[in-house]
This record gives sequence, C-alpha cells and structure tokens, in this order.
Amino acid sequence: MAKAPAFSNDTPVEQPLRVRSANDVRWDDMADVVVVGFGGAGAVAAITARERGADVLVVDRFAGGGATKWSGGVTYAGATRHQQAAGIHDDANNMYAYLSQEKMSVRPETLRRFCEESAGQIEWMEAQGVRYDSTLFEHKTTYPPEGSYLYYSGNEKVPSYAANARPAARGHRAFGAGFTGYAHYAALKESAIAKGVRVLAHAPARRLVVDESDSVIGIEVLAIPPKLHEAHEALNACVSPMRPMGGARAEKAIKAARAFEDQITTRKLIRARSGVVLAAGGFIYNLAKLQQQRPTYARAYRTVMRLGSMGCDGSGIDLGRSVGGNTDYLDNFFVARSIAPPPALLHGIIINAEGKRFINEDAYTAFLGEAIGDQTGGKAWLILDHDAYRLARKQALFPGKGLRLYTMPTLLNMLFGGARKARTMATLARRIGVDPAALQREVQAADLGAQRGSDPGGKAPENVARIARGPFHAINMDLDNRFTVTMMFSLGGLTVDEETGEVTRSDGHAIRGLYAAGRTAVGLMSAADVSGMALADTIFSGRRAGRHVAARSNAMSADAAA
Repeated sequence: MAKAPAFSNDTPVEQPLRVRSANDVRWDDMADVVVVGFGGAGAVAAITARERGADVLVVDRFAGGGATKWSGGVTYAGATRHQQAAGIHDDANNMYAYLSQEKMSVRPETLRRFCEESAGQIEWMEAQGVRYDSTLFEHKTTYPPEGSYLYYSGNEKVPSYAANARPAARGHRAFGAGFTGYAHYAALKESAIAKGVRVLAHAPARRLVVDESDSVIGIEVLAIPPKLHEAHEALNACVSPMRPMGGARAEKAIKAARAFEDQITTRKLIRARSGVVLAAGGFIYNLAKLQQQRPTYARAYRTVMRLGSMGCDGSGIDLGRSVGGNTDYLDNFFVARSIAPPPALLHGIIINAEGKRFINEDAYTAFLGEAIGDQTGGKAWLILDHDAYRLARKQALFPGKGLRLYTMPTLLNMLFGGARKARTMATLARRIGVDPAALQREVQAADLGAQRGSDPGGKAPENVARIARGPFHAINMDLDNRFTVTMMFSLGGLTVDEETGEVTRSDGHAIRGLYAAGRTAVGLMSAADVSGMALADTIFSGRRAGRHVAARSNAMSADAAA
C-alpha cells in the first residue's frame, strides 16, 4: 500500500486513511478494541476491556514496556491497607484536601473520583500480580531506599500544605530491588496475556482509518518481519533513561531506528470494531518537539535523564491530532531535581544568576526542577556556610543504609561540578558571577529568619539554619550541569472527555471511536506532577478508557444480535 503524506515533520505519523465505510477496506486483522502502545496505560486499558468481554489487540512499536518499565514503580494512592498497616490514617477526603492544593488539570469532580477509587486501584493492581509492602520511610527523599516501599512522595509535609490536609504517605512502590517499574509492568504484561489479550509487537502505528462519519474505525501499522525484530529491539535498547549523560547516544539510536523503519514497506490494516485506544507515551524523546516547547530543556538533552522509552516520540499524540484531536499542556514537563539527601544541604538557600532566591529548598522535587529550568539559562547556585557544607559532605560519604545511590551524585557534584568557595559572601558572589548586593540581601533575610526560628521562603522548621560562618560555598545547580541528576518527562497530550477517556476536538466534542490514556492524554497532573501520580494516572485513565470502549463493544454486539 502506498505511503500517505506525512502529518508531522518530526514524527512518522501520516494523514488518516479516509474511507466510506469499513466494508470498503480489505482488513488484515480485526478486534473489538485496538490499543496502541503496550506500556503501563496500554496494558491496563487492554486488561480492563478484556475483563469485560472484548476481543483486544495491542500493537507496539517495539516489544512493550514503554516508559513504565523504566519508572520507579510508584503509585500514588490513599486509604489503602498498606497505609493502615504502617499506622498511616488516611481517607479519600483527606487525600482530596491535599491534592486540590496542587495544580490541577482536571475538574474537581474528576479528582475526587480518583481519590475515591485509588485504594481500589491498588487492590486491582494486586489482583494483576503487582506486589506492594507497608514498610514506611518517614524522611524526605526523592525515592525510598531499599527495603522501604511506602513514603511521602509529594508536598504532604510542607507546612503550607499540612495546614489544610493531614500529612499521609501515599507513594506505594512496587516490591523489588532498585527502580521497580519493571516489576509493575511485568505483572501487567503477564496478566494481559493470560487473559487473552493479543499482542502484535514491532508494529509501529502510522495512520488511523476514518469513515465518512469521521469515526475512527481502524489503524494502519508497519509490519516488521519477525527476522528483523531482534535488530529493531537492539536499537530500542540503546535508549536508556538511567544511563548518565546518554543524550547524544540516544539521539543517534533514534535516527537509526527511524531509518530502519522507513525501509519497511509491508503494512497491515487492522479493524477496530469498537475503538482505538492511544497509549503510546509522551514526547520526551522527540528533540524537535522539546525544542519547540521548552528550548532551555532541549539544550540540556545531553545531560538530563529523559524518563521514557524511544517510543515516547509524540506519535500517539500526533495520531490523535491527525483526526482533529485537541492538545493541551504541551509546554508542561516534570523536571525532577533534588537537593537532599544529604539533608544538611537543605540548610542553604538556592539563588539564580541574578543572585535572587527563587524557591524554598525543601520544595517537592518537580517544583524545584521546574523552577531551576525557568531561571535565566537554567542557572542556579546553592549557597551554604562552612558548617552546613562540612555536615553535608559527611552525610554524603556516610549516608546510611540504602541511601548511597542518592548521595554519591551529590558528592561528585560538590567535588567536580564547578563548586566555588570564598571567605566572604561578597567574594563568593564575584566568583559565581552574581550581584553581591542581591546575594547579601537574600542571605541576610534567610539568616534573620533562622534566628527567629522561621524561614521567609516557607522552608520546614527542621531545615532552617543560619548561614553565618565562613568560608562560604556555592554548589552548581545548573540544569545542564553533568554532575547533577535531573529527570524529565512531558506532561501534556490529547484532551479527553473526563468521564469516558474519548479524545475531544477543540470544541469539546468527542471523536467517536478514539480514546487516549497515560502520557498520550491530558491527565490528572498534566499541570504539575507529584511522584506516583504518573503511574496512578496510567491506571485511572487506562481503566476509564478500557471500561468505556468495552461497554461500547458490548452495546454494538447487543444491537447486532437484536
């Protein structure tokens, strides 16, 4: 079949194939539901639809897993049995009171429904084979150390939030060693296949099929021959978000995979009798889209850890756009940067290239990362006095059980990342190229607050300390500093009906037969993410789409039998 004109010049998605009806197409395969993408959201949607009696086929560009298998395996949930076992008292109302203080991209009623369903989502995941544990880690951390599986993954303990909602640990990490997204995904994959979900791997989606009523009735994919699957997957394996400073290697592999796929001429048309679910990830591995949305982030591509897979190139979003799907929040990103551990670093203040403090240092990791990215050139310095610096270095060298993975990068940054030192604050300012008067004002304000037992930036009391004793230190916190660890992924996507998961047009009307879930869609936290909410949303949005498309399938079957 002839290749259609390209829809986007930075993804291989093509203009849709428009036909009068499904009867006018010679289909190579068919199913009630076709899911594009076999990562976390796609697997959840497929399992949910299959549990409700639909015949489900999943197509994936590679062998499956997507961004989920690279994730930390943390699911945000409240009022769970694991919280109760750890002595954490929580309920849906308290969870809602906290999350409604965060930036929301969904209606209040949708957020409340998520809160009410979250405990059930954990139980559903356990039914699929995912294991959790109630071992609690109580201290501030970006990720719980080995042996801990329940932690405070957001801003729950920040005083301004705690004033309105009782702090509760809601980050539920899947059981296993290291970042446990692999365990989360493996259980879903096994469950899907055991339930009869069919999988067509190494089949990149190229265009949707639309009938004369503008309903999506199918999809066209490349059919990569089985003998080439191993070589194709090897290119995919070259992209690892966990490989430090792997950006250049990733871009080379991305170009090679695109060239590899462009040589494939055999295509398959797949009929989707009830609907297509787009769950193909975001676009963090599309450098052109990243440059368009956030140039500062794009310039740092060589050093940041882009959390996703090679399949996160925006193709799923472009498939929806090709048939009129609307998008939102495309310029929003999760940008994670942590100051602690070691905790003594929180005694300092973080300033920008103008010498101004711009955020409280113990803010949630994504708030801190985004704030650094928003500064001129993505430049920032952490200012410490002698006592805090010495204590932080000691804590980095002897961090305690399970924490060395998190303190070692900080220690390397302190030693080799361009840190500066001076006997006076004025000299330090000149050495880092900031206005001495501006820096002095910020330090004096923080020091005065510490003497009074508070912080003008809103930092938690246990992290407040004086910056009084020289020599003083400035640690390089630039976005593109190769000795810092910055994790990033895209948050925006296709707009969807919040009741059904159907993709919507700019006028709010749904596109019949087309759904989106996970990072392909605008989700619970597209405005700003909290750790654990990304995976929680793959479950919430995947089940939503799976339920509705299966109900549509059952209704169509009933009509046909009548």
